[in-house]
Amino acid sequence: MNDSVNIKEIIIEFIKNRSEINETTATRHIHRRFDISEEEIEKILEEFVNKNKIKKTYDEEYQENRFTT
Repeated sequence: MNDSVNIKEIIIEFIKNRSEINETTATRHIHRRFDISEEEIEKILEEFVNKNKIKKTYDEEYQENRFTT
């Protein structure tokens, strides 16, 4: 559980930091940066969206979901 909490904290901080410089974050950004499986990332991101910690939008150009705080 502790590792899971740490991973979640790292991911939310990464998204916040990118949001501060007006960058959105995609699953692939987190996967490449932290070598976490995309499936695991997607579960965590959906949890954050459901708890209103982050916002999800769809990027038509890249055809993927993007996340911001």
